[in-house]
Parts: sequence; C-alpha cells; structure tokens
Amino acid sequence: MHFLYQGFGWILYQIFRLIGDYGYAVILFTVIVKTIILPLNIKQTNSMKEMQAITPEVQKLQKKYKNNPEKLNVETMKLYKLYKVNPMSGCLPLLIQLPIIWGLFGALQNPQKYVFPAGKLSALHQSFYWIPNLGKPDPFYILPIICVVVTFLTQKFTTDMSNADPTTATSQKVMMIIMPLMIGWFALKMPAGVSLYWVVQSVYTFVQQFIVMRRPVKLVPIEEAERRVKEQEVKDKKKKKDRLREQSELRQQALNAQLGRPEKKTKMARPKTKPVSQRRIVTKIPKSDERTKKSN
Repeated sequence: MHFLYQGFGWILYQIFRLIGDYGYAVILFTVIVKTIILPLNIKQTNSMKEMQAITPEVQKLQKKYKNNPEKLNVETMKLYKLYKVNPMSGCLPLLIQLPIIWGLFGALQNPQKYVFPAGKLSALHQSFYWIPNLGKPDPFYILPIICVVVTFLTQKFTTDMSNADPTTATSQKVMMIIMPLMIGWFALKMPAGVSLYWVVQSVYTFVQQFIVMRRPVKLVPIEEAERRVKEQEVKDKKKKKDRLREQSELRQQALNAQLGRPEKKTKMARPKTKPVSQRRIVTKIPKSDERTKKSN
C-alpha cells in the first residue's frame, strides 16, 4: 500500500504548493477525491434505495416460506430479477473506493513521510484556526466531537428503518451509536489532518445523500412488474426470431453468390382489382331514350 500512500501524498503536496496552506489543501483534496468517485457513491445509494423499496415484498416471502428456506431463496431471487435489483451492485462501488480511502488515509496519517518527504515540515506546524499543528491530534477535542456529530447525523439520515424487522432495526440503532463513538475515539488518537479529512468527507456525503435520497423510488405492483416482464420476453423472442431469419437469408444469399445462382426476386402480389386505367367504362342508356332512337 506504500505506493498508494506516496501517490496520494504527492498529489496533496502539489495542491499544498498551489494554495500554501496545509489545512485548506486537505479540504480541497478531499472535495476533489469525493467528486471523482461521486458516480460510484450515487450508484451505491440508488442500489440501497431499491433494496429498501422491495423490502416489504421480501418480508412477505419470508413469512410465506419461513419453513422452506430453499423455496424462499428461489422466490427471493425471482423477485430481484423481476424488479431488476442486484443485491451485490452496492458492494462493487464500495470495493472500488476502498483503495482510494486507504491511500488517502495513509498519506494523511503520516504526512511527515508521504506528503513532505523533503523535510518541509513547517507547514504542519502552522496553525489552522484553533488547531496549532495538523500533524498531531487536536488538543481541544473539537474535531473529534465534530466527527462524532457529523457521523451520527449522516447515519441517521441515510438509514431507513421503517421496513426493517425488529432484529435488524435493533442492530441498526446499536451501530448508529457505536460507529460515531468509534470514529471519535480514532480522531482523538489520529493527526488532526485525518480528522479534518473525515469531517469534510462526512459533510460532503451528507449533502450528497440529502439530494439523492429525496428522489423517491417508483415501485410498481408485483402484478404489473410480472406483466411487463412477460411482455418484454415476448418482444425479445420476436426480435430473436427476426434476427435468425435475417441471418438465414444472408447465408442463403452468400451461398447463391458462391454457386453463381441468380437471386430469386420476390414476386409481387397481383392486385385483386384492375387498375383504373384498364377498366371498361359501360354507360347504361335509359329505356325511354332507347324507344326514342328506334322511332327516329
């Protein structure tokens, strides 16, 4: 992981050279990294919302097949396929983000080695607001307290316990308390630069989740979802049949060209009625006019 620490440390140092302040360099660097991985975070959030939306249907299946785990697993997978929800889609963005988080965290944890390898440590000794040294823990415990508060608010806002069963809801409530306290404990021991990074990224995540989570997930009834799936299957079969017919015609044309056979022209269907220009026009003469002609 040292190459990640060195890479992120070098980028952070370049930002520091442009700004001239290590604290603001950490803030800007965090915002840039969070903006780059924003599409992954949005994908993860949308996947979480979709899973929460179908939770009532999953709970119905759990009650219906509580004594048949195999059938429950089959029906649950059918439900996921029906609503086009992948339970693992939210894990992939997180796995991609982990090396970025580790690299950034490692560089900030040891800035003397990875950010300022040339020995320019004077930037760490510069005060940043109330913090006298970003390379050491906050002596006033303000950043750790902010870390606890922001982490708690972010978890509370992003965790939906309305459809959760009692066991899951209890575990989520416990984690909502333990996780912020754990982050605060780490912030007491870590350099203030790491705590500053955590506060900035938590605020960024809170704003992002506030915007994304406000968009409701439209979940159609299961009967309508099944109808749409069947309709799509019929369309797919028709497209596949047409594609196979076109491929067969193309192969036949290629074979005819190799054998020198003339191409068969499609016969035009004969019209059921004659064209207007070829119709015989017959004029009927009234009987009174015929008698007048004979008398003359």
